[in-house]
Amino acid sequence: MVTDVQERLDEFVKACKSIGLKITPQRLAVYEVLLRRTDHPTVEEVYEEVRKLYPFVSLATVYRTVETLEELGFISKVPYWGGSARYDANTSHHHHLICTVCGAIADVDLNINWEPPAYMKGYQVHRFSINIYGVCPKCQNSKT
Repeated sequence: MVTDVQERLDEFVKACKSIGLKITPQRLAVYEVLLRRTDHPTVEEVYEEVRKLYPFVSLATVYRTVETLEELGFISKVPYWGGSARYDANTSHHHHLICTVCGAIADVDLNINWEPPAYMKGYQVHRFSINIYGVCPKCQNSKT
């Protein structure tokens, strides 16, 4: 995982250089936090973690960095019904399992070969996402 994180950080640096985007320690820290977390954090959660390393980083900087990472395709926004947007550095095609009690999100790999139904004739589907809603084991156990 550490090698994968470093490889992805290196790819980000290369992409920034190719478009003339300044490479700052804060930008790298935001991306690294997202790479290391699998719980699909909010921008605020990323901000709290980055602040531990860079106490003077602003929430606005973290928001702009997350937007930039999303625009460049290094992260994606998780389709989510809850309050704040959640983000995922796993950009491979996958789906999500969402707890309707606590909002926890887990990646799910489903092997689905989906074709658009007839009424969507003419549409070109580039990708699709499935959200599965339920109650996670932790929330199930807390109810008993």
